[in-house]
Amino acid sequence: MRKFIGFSLLVAAAATASAQPAMVPVELSNFKFVPNAIQLRAGTPVTLHLQNAGGGGHSFSAPAFFAAARLDPRSAGLVHNGMVDVPGRGAVNIALVPAAGTYKLKCTHTLHAAFGMTGTIVVR
Repeated sequence: MRKFIGFSLLVAAAATASAQPAMVPVELSNFKFVPNAIQLRAGTPVTLHLQNAGGGGHSFSAPAFFAAARLDPRSAGLVHNGMVDVPGRGAVNIALVPAAGTYKLKCTHTLHAAFGMTGTIVVR
């Protein structure tokens, strides 16, 4: 009986650990996103870890993507008009469930997109 309870607790702990959304790192630096083509799975919970490697601010702007996704209530307040601001040397985590589609991504700071800070988010 004791072995069965121990095994049950182990299985429950493993299920809880695997229930955590996958972390997808995205680096924002001077005039690029790495990766600039973000691949996600439709309907699968994910946390975008937006890390700003630069000293100045950047944004992660993808209005159509955020409009189609189901945002975690704790992350919804970080998204404004389809955009997340990430302060210099800062990081922001956005938990969501993406919807299928191909979405444009850019930094909205002055001239950043013109200098190449653009990308796509592909959700299949």
